[in-house]
Amino acid sequence: MKLSWAGIFLGAGLLLFSSLAFSSEPEIVPAPKNEKEIKERMHITYNQHILPEGADPGVLEHLLEIGEVIIFYDNPPGIPWLSAAGILIDAPVEVVFQTVTDFDHYPDFVPMTEKTEAKKISDNLYQVDYQLNVRLAIISYKINYGVYHYHRPPYRTDWCYAWGEFGKNLGFYELIPSKDGKRTMCFYSVYSEPRSRFLRAIYSRDPILERLTNVSTATLVMQAIKKEAEKRYCQQGGKILRKEKSAHRPILEVLKEDPESLGKILEQGKLLVLEEGPTVYVTAGALVEAPVSQAWEVITDFTSYPEFVSGVKNVEFMGKGEKAPRYRWDIDMDLGIFHYRYSYEAEYEFDPPYFTRWMITRENAGNIEGFWQLQQENHQTLIFNGSTADLRAMSWLLRALLRIEPTFEYALLGCQSLVNISGVKQEIEKRVSGK
Repeated sequence: MKLSWAGIFLGAGLLLFSSLAFSSEPEIVPAPKNEKEIKERMHITYNQHILPEGADPGVLEHLLEIGEVIIFYDNPPGIPWLSAAGILIDAPVEVVFQTVTDFDHYPDFVPMTEKTEAKKISDNLYQVDYQLNVRLAIISYKINYGVYHYHRPPYRTDWCYAWGEFGKNLGFYELIPSKDGKRTMCFYSVYSEPRSRFLRAIYSRDPILERLTNVSTATLVMQAIKKEAEKRYCQQGGKILRKEKSAHRPILEVLKEDPESLGKILEQGKLLVLEEGPTVYVTAGALVEAPVSQAWEVITDFTSYPEFVSGVKNVEFMGKGEKAPRYRWDIDMDLGIFHYRYSYEAEYEFDPPYFTRWMITRENAGNIEGFWQLQQENHQTLIFNGSTADLRAMSWLLRALLRIEPTFEYALLGCQSLVNISGVKQEIEKRVSGK
């Protein structure tokens, strides 16, 4: 793995210039005056819900027991993309809602937050001003902005732009109680567009950098909210009853339990489940408009992956291994300012047209299985890919960066999995359409 130093210095310089260029506070957009104006100003997120109508919340809860969940919405209204990151908190909804809306104390428990101020405008409507010191790997910059928050207690708060260094700034927290009401599925979604044309140029040059920033930040925020909410619940006399990791149901079992509900979630976009490491294990899911047999043909056409999956430079069939066919993969991933290369060989066991598995070697954490699993749901197919990579074994520099900010492993591996499954989905649908 190597860092693109030119990209780092260019990015750092432009971020610094951008921060200085917008150091003065721009005019505040007037606050919405009534419910109608609130809905208009927050129309992109106001009716956006994590759990689609008809989907069983139990499936989401079981996924969150395994790891953090990220949903990338494919076609949100009026913006190019939207993501939501979720975590399972061992505290009731009321405690979590009080925590996520306690903006004045964010500097005490939310990383990179230096100062906040919340001003009540009317019932459930607040202006919240933030002063952040954003640190991503070795890049650091300050940013000031304000948003209007509209609370819908105890399950929801949405926000929209008030002032600051953004063209757009919107998002929401949504809380979903567990079946027994003792835990909360907490989701945080945010989308922003910097006003600075310099920052926009960076994101235009390296679009995946925007996703990296989003995943890393969302992971930080979710872990901070979970820790604080559970601490407050314990201070109120509550008890945290955590399950041991070994007691959680395996991801493959959870994926099979309710294909209909999973299909409804995947109709909104891609899905990532990030299981705590070492190493962080990512399960990526997507819904494809194709029968399972045609999806299987593309997924197992390994030697063609360089044509449709970014970062896969070469795949070579090495003949039969000890037990199964063996392939060599050469990976060259360019994730914004992060650029790394590695190669590996693996034997693949096939159970057509639904399942294939292989073993992933991890230097310091033991071997673990990778997989593709396919599930037919009506005329569509749910595709899931489980994988990981031993980033710390690739270079001392990446080991050092992950010591500084461990959540960057979630971002790097999550974005790589998103790139992979997006490329596979696109190729399956392309071949089915005959284009």
